[in-house]
Amino acid sequence: MLACDPIRFAALVGWRIIADPAALDAAPWPVSTEPGTSRVVRISPDDVFLIGATEPSIPGDAHAIVTPEHGFSGATISATQLADIGLHHIEWAVPATRPALAQGQIAGVPAKLVLDADGTALLLVACAAQHELEERLNGVQA
Repeated sequence: MLACDPIRFAALVGWRIIADPAALDAAPWPVSTEPGTSRVVRISPDDVFLIGATEPSIPGDAHAIVTPEHGFSGATISATQLADIGLHHIEWAVPATRPALAQGQIAGVPAKLVLDADGTALLLVACAAQHELEERLNGVQA
């Protein structure tokens, strides 16, 4: 159970882009530091989840796959919440270097951590597993 504020997930809407890694490296992604605006999550070298933006174009890859993505829920967590989750719910090493993307089982549920330079993180989970992870992290007994 978290010793700090409960974690609440919200459905995320965006775009999934599968393309040549060089084209993704050079893509003109929206840039913003404001909460609630678009965000780029590089899941793998050829896979991006672009949260909360308009449909992107990917110059440099005529065969890029750009499709709406509605399969993730996310929760922005504080450095304190992240430390608590790491201590009680993660059995793997959370990267110390930031920014970074880490993925694995969190409280027994497959999830991703988008680790920001300021110590906060975006916790991503498949919508189908959102309630399970939320209950486990918040210590809810079924």
